Amino acid sequence: MKLLVCIIALFCICTAHNLTTAPVLVIHGINDNCDYGIVKSVSSHLETYAQCYPIGGDQAKMASIFYNINYQGKILCDKIHQDEQLKDGNFSILGISQGAVISKYIIEYCPLKHPVRSIVTFGGPHMGVSFAPTFPKETWLGTALAWIINKFVYFNFMQYLVAPADFWRDPTNPQGYLKHSRFLAEANNERNFDQNRKDLWLALKHARFVKWEQDTTIIPRESSWWGMYSPDYNIVSRFDTEVYKKDLIGIRTLEEEGRADFISIPGDHMKFSHDQINNIVRPVFTQ
Repeated sequence: MKLLVCIIALFCICTAHNLTTAPVLVIHGINDNCDYGIVKSVSSHLETYAQCYPIGGDQAKMASIFYNINYQGKILCDKIHQDEQLKDGNFSILGISQGAVISKYIIEYCPLKHPVRSIVTFGGPHMGVSFAPTFPKETWLGTALAWIINKFVYFNFMQYLVAPADFWRDPTNPQGYLKHSRFLAEANNERNFDQNRKDLWLALKHARFVKWEQDTTIIPRESSWWGMYSPDYNIVSRFDTEVYKKDLIGIRTLEEEGRADFISIPGDHMKFSHDQINNIVRPVFTQ
């Protein structure tokens, strides 16, 4: 009888373990706040704890624009350390738009007992942006705005006061980017290579990067797949960037080992449904 009870107990423990999904942290984008509909949907679909913290509290929309990325990351890291479900790490991240950039901060700079488990990003400017949203280089206004931004974006006051400046990439001024980008150049290991940053990415069980096929906010949209512009504004796929070729942050290794994939979905920026989100994140977050 005791043997039977032990067998049943062991079966229940193993079954519960197999059904357990790691907690999920949802990180919202710029000029936005937490979408608790997404949080609730992910939590229900995966049968796990999911949470989102509005960075800047009641002023999250303004903070997402005017708090630099390092400061936003620190605020979120402090919230994580106060959350009993997240404080030890081993949670997955769903990073949406600018939230994908802040995800880099959490993976690389937020001290956790265990590394981040997995990540899925939607429309993340992983290699930066080079034009203002909805104003691509094909338009005269887009070209004019980019010219003006390029003149000022690498001044310290811009890097400190405007969040997108932290991940702006002027294709015609790669040295300026490397020297003055306060966040992205460092986080991507393009400046001051740090093996620990790479190791934290390599600790991921899986990474999935989602690109909107008609994205007019992340320019170039290939940045969502770790691509960028060349100095003459041609698209450079991730395979031809220094970040990928030199495997500076581990993305090439993750992909070659089958632990990273790149998918596209139709529509413009932020055009997705709860079903799309759940179907995309489930295979990653349940590993």
